[in-house]
Amino acid sequence: MKTNTFSKKLSCAILCFCVCVFSFISLPANAETASVITHPSADITLNSAVVSGELSNLGAKDSANVWFEYGLTTTYGSKTNSQTMNRIGTFQATLSNLQSCTLYHYRAAADNGNGVVYGIDRTFTTLCSSNDFSISLEAIPYSGPAPLNNVDLKVTVAGKEAGDVRYWLDCENNGSWEKQVSVYQGPSGSYTADNLCNYPTAGVYTAKARAERLGLSAEATAVITVGQANQPTPSPSGQYTLSVQKTVQNITKGTGFEDAVTADFGDEIIYKIVIVSSGQVSAPAVYVKDVLPSGLIYLGNVTVDGVSNNQNILEGFLLGDIPSGVTKTITYRAKVREKEFFNFGTNNLINSVLVYNTGLAISDTAKVVVAKSAVAGAATEVNTGFMNSLFQSLLLPLGLAGLLLFIFKSPLIGFDRWLVLRKNEIDDFRAKSRFQSLIKKRK
Repeated sequence: MKTNTFSKKLSCAILCFCVCVFSFISLPANAETASVITHPSADITLNSAVVSGELSNLGAKDSANVWFEYGLTTTYGSKTNSQTMNRIGTFQATLSNLQSCTLYHYRAAADNGNGVVYGIDRTFTTLCSSNDFSISLEAIPYSGPAPLNNVDLKVTVAGKEAGDVRYWLDCENNGSWEKQVSVYQGPSGSYTADNLCNYPTAGVYTAKARAERLGLSAEATAVITVGQANQPTPSPSGQYTLSVQKTVQNITKGTGFEDAVTADFGDEIIYKIVIVSSGQVSAPAVYVKDVLPSGLIYLGNVTVDGVSNNQNILEGFLLGDIPSGVTKTITYRAKVREKEFFNFGTNNLINSVLVYNTGLAISDTAKVVVAKSAVAGAATEVNTGFMNSLFQSLLLPLGLAGLLLFIFKSPLIGFDRWLVLRKNEIDDFRAKSRFQSLIKKRK
């Protein structure tokens, strides 16, 4: 009975000892690290942005150093100067000398001496320069006999950023805006003010449009010629018309020319622009200009009617006069950016071409669709350190202690029986010693 009691007490003592030892050994170091959160950016300009974060826990220390890492991909590559914080709270830094119209990644970081911790990855896109935002204006119809009423003004926008576009429309360019409206649009699009302008008498009128988006602005004009009633109508365009069609081909995947194609990261594509002149006379001094979405890299290789041309279509260039019945075909190449540049989900890269002269302006678009799938196990803002600490400091020690107890109780090893036999030998020895001592005293 005593032997069983001793064995049980010994087992409990060993279990408690193992739990204490393993709890101390396995105490996780990250339980004493700081905690940091990445907040959204603000005050974004062409070449700078303000990023902010929050030190939410100092860990086991009285202070921590905080900073930001940033760059074009999630490998970052640049970081801000370190700041020392003695209490929890927010902090921020201004990122300068950035590229305009470019997507940047950033994250907050902190170190209290027990290891570096990071917040989640966030992104922002710097504003595009004024050259990356343009408009054209078309009057429909642009000529007719007096009175010429219910003329539509159509404004076409081209740029690299989606957002609210505010339009101002002036029928006679006299400083009095007949209409002001705000519309949310993608990087490229158009807005038509129906039946806006009336021209009661013969003459040449100039309509004006102004548009603003994300701090950028652009203006454009269109000429309306109104002739005498019941007489031939003069036209500033000499009674010519232009049409344009834009298509895109994925060279990497071997697709045909379509209005829209799908593409993967790094695919090479080619755009084709077909301009047709028709009417009684040549279309004079025709310009062409293209606006490339930010998810594409311009490669050049411009051709006009199959002949290489060293002009940059993103800056626009003069095609010259296009006789009636003549077709002009322009092509150029681009490449889809790397994976890190895109947001998760479907990215629609809408490209717009502008064809214009002093008499009219027309446009067309083509679309490249790039899909980016979410990565399993991506970082989140949730701090899982508590559960890790619970596992390492309690469950793991209990498991190890239980394993040692099993080994101790195992009949194959017999360690517990050896200890009991050893205890019995010691007890017998002590009893004999006491007995011998009593005999000596009686003598």
